[in-house]
Formats: sequence, structure tokens, C-alpha cells
Amino acid sequence: MADTLLQRQARLLEHLTSASAIFGEGDLSSDAFGFHRGLLHLEAKYSHQKRMEKIEAVLPRTLALLGAEREATVRAFAETSAPDSISRLDNARQFHQFLRARQQAAAPAWLADVAAFEIAWAEAQGRNGTPRTKSGIPGSLRRHPAAVLLRSAHDIAPVLQERADEAAPHESFLAIALPDGKKAPELYVLSRELFELLELLDDFTDELDEIPDAVKEKLGAAV
Repeated sequence: MADTLLQRQARLLEHLTSASAIFGEGDLSSDAFGFHRGLLHLEAKYSHQKRMEKIEAVLPRTLALLGAEREATVRAFAETSAPDSISRLDNARQFHQFLRARQQAAAPAWLADVAAFEIAWAEAQGRNGTPRTKSGIPGSLRRHPAAVLLRSAHDIAPVLQERADEAAPHESFLAIALPDGKKAPELYVLSRELFELLELLDDFTDELDEIPDAVKEKLGAAV
């Protein structure tokens, strides 16, 4: 039975997102799907480049830290992770998931945590202008809707300060939020207890009246 038009389109899209099409492997002088393979390679190549530009817009530090491994890593990503969205953040999340899945086989081990941080930072920037809605219940609290929480398996502060050789396995608890009157997000390093408290505050609650004022002050822009 001949392929339906939809099946042919699906096969063509699968080919255009394949490593062989992106990197021009095989005989480019022949035809495929009714098109010249050389033209299909150009389409696949430029689509891949646009995808990586979107990812780099969110993960510039992560890609820079790959150094000499960047080309091989990007190729492996293209071979295993076909795009499923045109969104910059969605593509960056795919790249982060790829790094997370292979971090046991690839160094440095903390690179996926750096990618997670850059995604969280971009999410916080994207939430700029999110209003602080009020519950109308005196004394109730909730986490600010523009705040992003991040649990990291490594202490990535040295990496962010360009001292990557000092990075070490150490669980860290971070919040990224845009304080009132600020144009850019700020990073807050939290205790485990404070982080877990903020995780609970998705919605307004009046069951935290007994929280000491000193703890509430530490919540800063995150509530």
C-alpha cells in the first residue's frame, strides 16, 4: 500500500531532523522524498543552526563551558533529541535533559546543574511583571508567582564566578526572583528548611501565622 501524504510528510520531517541530513552524510547528489538530497541537507543544516541559536540564547554559559567538547556534544544531542517545539525554553530544556541523561559518561558532572540554573534564570526573566496577587486573608502567605526555585546537586557558585575548578558535589538550594523595582532577577541562596517552606507555598495559606518575623524577612522577594 502506498504511503499516505501524512506518512510521507512525517518521514520527511524525521529525515530533516536526523544527524545524517543535518551533517550531510551519504551521497548528496542523489534524490530522496522527491527532493535533491543536497537541498534537504541545506534545509536540515539551517534548521539545526536556528535551533542551536535558540538554545544558546538561554544557555550561553553552558555551551561555552563545553569548550572543545561542544561540537561532539551538539552532534550527539542532534542524533538523539529531535525537536518537539519551536520555543527557546523548550529546546533549552531538551538540551538540559540530554546533559542530565549523559552526565555519568561526560565531564564535568556539574554542567547539567549550570544548564538548570540558566533555564531557571530565563524563566524568572520571562515572569517579569507577574503581579503579586492578594488573597484578602490577613496574615496569609504564598510564594511570589515570579519566583523560581532550583535544587542543585552541586555547588555551582564557583562556576558562575568563573572558578569552575572549585565546583564540588554539594546540594544547594536556590531561588531566583525579580524584586520590586528591579529590572533583572536576583539569586538567593537558601537553607534547606527555607527552600522546602517555599515549595509548599504554591497557594495562599493562613496556616503559617506562627512563622517568626525573622524567617519571613529571609524570604525576601520570594514571597
